[in-house]
Amino acid sequence: MAGFAGLLCAAPALAEREAAVAAAAFDGGVSQALFDPLDGINPPPLYLDRREAPPFLEERRALMGKLREVGDGTPAQARALTDLAEFYFAHGLASEGLSVLAAVQGPDLPLAHALRASAFELALGLIDPLERPLTERARALLAPRHEEWPDQPLFLVLDHLREGRCEAAGALLDAAVTRLARFSRPVQERVLPSLLECAIETRRWRLARDLAAAFEAYPSLKRGSAYHFLLGRVAEAGDAPLAAFDSYVQAQGGHDLWSHRARRALIDLGLAHDALPPEEAVALLAQEAEMWRGGEEGAQTLRDLGSLQLIAEDAAGAVETYGRIIVRHPKSPEAQEARQKARVLIDELYRKGAAHEITLGRFMASHERIAPFFRFNADFAEAAELLADTFLKAGATTMAAREYSTTHDYLTAGQDLGISDPGEGHLERLKVKEAEALAAGGQWDTLGALLAQPLTPADAALRERYDMVSARYLQHTGRVSELLGGDGEGAPEQVLRLRAQARFDEGDWPAAVAAYGRLHDRLGDAMPLPDSIRYLLAAHRSEDMAQTAEIARAFPALTELPAWKDIERSLTRAAPELLPLREDTARARIDGGADLLETLPGSEQVN
Repeated sequence: MAGFAGLLCAAPALAEREAAVAAAAFDGGVSQALFDPLDGINPPPLYLDRREAPPFLEERRALMGKLREVGDGTPAQARALTDLAEFYFAHGLASEGLSVLAAVQGPDLPLAHALRASAFELALGLIDPLERPLTERARALLAPRHEEWPDQPLFLVLDHLREGRCEAAGALLDAAVTRLARFSRPVQERVLPSLLECAIETRRWRLARDLAAAFEAYPSLKRGSAYHFLLGRVAEAGDAPLAAFDSYVQAQGGHDLWSHRARRALIDLGLAHDALPPEEAVALLAQEAEMWRGGEEGAQTLRDLGSLQLIAEDAAGAVETYGRIIVRHPKSPEAQEARQKARVLIDELYRKGAAHEITLGRFMASHERIAPFFRFNADFAEAAELLADTFLKAGATTMAAREYSTTHDYLTAGQDLGISDPGEGHLERLKVKEAEALAAGGQWDTLGALLAQPLTPADAALRERYDMVSARYLQHTGRVSELLGGDGEGAPEQVLRLRAQARFDEGDWPAAVAAYGRLHDRLGDAMPLPDSIRYLLAAHRSEDMAQTAEIARAFPALTELPAWKDIERSLTRAAPELLPLREDTARARIDGGADLLETLPGSEQVN
């Protein structure tokens, strides 16, 4: 491959004749309907005439003038458009050329023009910096049935390299490089770096040397980051890390993909030779992940950053990084792997937090790093709920209530958008827990706003908890009438107690007796002493002495209280069993029982 640089500047006369013969064969009025370009009929070789090209704008103006002179939908228009696409290809302007060729198609398009347009569409597609998918007609020219087409080896190699298949391209590299000599300098400049890299990866050192020498003809390439990066690759392959380091340093200062790869190579080189601690590598990779976000390279940088963070024992940082992969590169293989790893790490991290294996401060800090990337995930919602439960148990009611609310809102939004599927009763459970946290923290105004949106949990236990916190709110805010409005038998124990106490505080003694009776029916002998005293007092004040005596006998524990003997005798002294006490004595003794409430063990349970 000696003298390759000269070869790139040459255009063999044989190629001129080859192109002329092919053009003559297809420039007649042969209809495309008689031939299918996919059946093995090859396009002419893409030979760009060696001539003194006029200035860019002048040539473009002339081609546009020819295009305006022809009619729409005619073969002449197809030829003019393809000539314009060839002009753009010669200058390495892929997007412009592809845009022009999009109009060269249709059932009446002559075969000659269809083949030529397909060939340039393939050539332009393979130098497209945006790497948009090739069109169907362009990719068809890479099929084995077109293996006799002289330009196919070059385009096959470029297609392999674009898809990251250097090994597959290796056998065709020599033929591809030879064919590249026929194309314009902008095209050569566009593809030389990828050809050189493949030659290095496949260890075709003679070809690599010739390709590197060809860079001399292109000052921008010789000064560019690609050249120095690839020299660094050669040095690494030759086990010369210091020379590789120097080359990478020269390449790393730019803003293109090669500079990004050089910065990555410096980090990898430092780790491979134990010259860079993992913690410093994490910092450098994190910086690089923000500098270069796009494409497969951006996903790979984040993937490697996550791995290094795990080595550095920063599980929260790794989960955060995996979250970035999922957000920035959702359809990449790295994202699928990141979802699996993140789920395992999240489960372990939140388990440790709930078990107090890490401090609450660190638990919350880790959660705040992770949450923005996983909020719409139903599995993460379970973890966030566990965090809120942990903080609620620790007395951080405001923080717990906020987390319950946030988790609920994101799950609801995700459900509405069709991107998450909360489990049955999960949304209701979060709202009940938020209400309980607000009540525990005495945030009654906020709790009132929450309760203003009625909730009817399907789960009986959850409904009981909701009723209980609702009753506490009504009691605290003095909305007794609303509290008394539901005396249903199915209410929770605490709600029954609150309703009975409200009746007692109102002085509605018959209603209080009935309310405490429902509580007694629910609890039996386990009814707390303060409740039983109020029950007794309410019965006496309703002047139902039979009920008063029955209550006195129902609670043996009352007999252990100081001064209870006198009270009991005053209720049961007469014969037959129940004779009225002297009104003043009985009332004085019974009313004195109210004073006992202040000193009874457990009396705070009724408040």
